[in-house]
Amino acid sequence: MVGLLDEAEEIEKLKSNRDQNLIVGSCLAVFGNIIISVSLNLQKFVHLRNARKETQSQKHYTKETLWWLGLSLMGLGELFNFTAYGFAPASVVAPLGTTTVVANLFLAAIFLKEKIRPENVFGCALAIIGAFLLVTFSNTSEKVMGSYEIVRSLSQPIFIAYVCVEVVVLAALLILLYCKKVRHVLLYLLISSITASFTVISAKAVSGMIQLSAVGFSQWTKPVLYAMLAVLILTALIQIKFVNMAMKNHDATIVVPVNFVIFTISAILAGIIFYKEFYGMNGMQVTLFLFGCVLSFMAVYFIAVGRTGVSDGQKSDIQSHLVASDLIPSWLLANVNVGQVQPSGFVEHLKNTETDKIPILHAEALETIEELTEGSDKLDGDGDTMSVTSLDMLVDREKMGIGDSTRYGTTSGNTN
Repeated sequence: MVGLLDEAEEIEKLKSNRDQNLIVGSCLAVFGNIIISVSLNLQKFVHLRNARKETQSQKHYTKETLWWLGLSLMGLGELFNFTAYGFAPASVVAPLGTTTVVANLFLAAIFLKEKIRPENVFGCALAIIGAFLLVTFSNTSEKVMGSYEIVRSLSQPIFIAYVCVEVVVLAALLILLYCKKVRHVLLYLLISSITASFTVISAKAVSGMIQLSAVGFSQWTKPVLYAMLAVLILTALIQIKFVNMAMKNHDATIVVPVNFVIFTISAILAGIIFYKEFYGMNGMQVTLFLFGCVLSFMAVYFIAVGRTGVSDGQKSDIQSHLVASDLIPSWLLANVNVGQVQPSGFVEHLKNTETDKIPILHAEALETIEELTEGSDKLDGDGDTMSVTSLDMLVDREKMGIGDSTRYGTTSGNTN
């Protein structure tokens, strides 16, 4: 009992420098994310350099010293992020992941010669404002939990209900993925983010217990420490698997922003439910904190626009225009229903002929009419077909620009 009281007193001492802990945790998260960005660009640089070599002179990337340096830096960055959970709330550390995207924008421009677009710079500005709001209006009453407090929090009814809901949703998503063969990007990322909530809880718990052990209150003999460590490793591996599956089947410009948004929401919910990180915050604090999160989400979207990693500049430009249509349904972006106005598809005019000058709707109609004309002699004369004379008249009407308004969804006969 005396040991528990001493541990509680030490926890209160760790909480006493709340503002200092918040600054330390935020700085650790920012530096860790910058280091991760450097590591990713180093590894990508090795892959690109190796791809430019001739087949005979190519080496496996694991034989490149620079690649191992990048991998080591990634481990160091993740260690910084892990340590940050011991000082700052999870609801602050997770949204600060925008630092990786911002740093990657400039590092890729320096090392990989990628373009920086105006919308990318605008996204960086949003990220800075969002990070400022997150740190300024977060809950400074950080909870550092010992083994006793962690066990007590694990047995709370609200957390048990939270786990049950997440397990049911996770089971439904896995059924859709493996039984129904659904391959939507949200499916992969929702599975990853649900497991990420347990990663955040366990990472913060392990980090806090290590912090207590460092000041003299050993947690190494507590079973809950090793249970949390096992959950941390298992859920981290699951995240890596499903994020990689999403990257394999979908474009990075979709995966990166969507994954960041869902992961951040999941981490904030985990912090609220398990660590009660919003307790004691007034309405203004909560509103501005959530506004900072929204700005961070928007920042990642604008930074990701047009960054497809395609060497062909023209293809990259096309992809940048398709990002919004991939994220948002087309009927929300249009003031009319496009499907009722013009058939979908791409048409290329490669020849300078008279038929190429005919509007696309008329050209399609003419092709259909010509097919009917060619096959008209094979049809029975039972009244269900048009005569050749009628077809000729319809062809003449189409050439003069007089079309069927009801068929093509136009309000006038002449589409020009």
